[in-house]
Amino acid sequence: MIKKKEKLPAETNGSRRINVPVQASNAWEPLNRLRDEFDRMFDETPGNSFGSKMLQKFYNNADPVVEMRDKKDEYELVAEVPGMSSKDIEINLSDGMLRLSGGKSESREKKGESFLFSERQYGMFERSIKLPPGIDHQKVNAEARDGLLTIHLPKSAEARKKERKIPINSA
Repeated sequence: MIKKKEKLPAETNGSRRINVPVQASNAWEPLNRLRDEFDRMFDETPGNSFGSKMLQKFYNNADPVVEMRDKKDEYELVAEVPGMSSKDIEINLSDGMLRLSGGKSESREKKGESFLFSERQYGMFERSIKLPPGIDHQKVNAEARDGLLTIHLPKSAEARKKERKIPINSA
């Protein structure tokens, strides 16, 4: 581990530059400073309604993250949908595309209380995922539990027959 410290310019009070010691072993520091400069630039632009605070709200309402597994007889798609029930989500399957849509409403404040801060995410989403060929569309089913939406996409009998393991030869 490198213990050497170096002096790098840093901005304070809007225009005056001073040297600040930075650990050379922190490889992410240059990228963090660059991100901070971009955030400052957007936040300080007069009349700019699309600053980093606005971008953060945009990213907070992003689509749910998903993962897809190839199991022996089916594909399994799992989406993170924290705070949502099955009533909040709609799943459609058409022409080899799976479309997830839904939303999470913001809870309302009760009289006499106010938020100090909130990092919870609210809003609508829609996500389309191209599915692999050979799915038995009539047997697709889904379940929502513990903030996860699991969609079972059974492979058709024909697709299971076509699959074969390819041996790898060593040179």
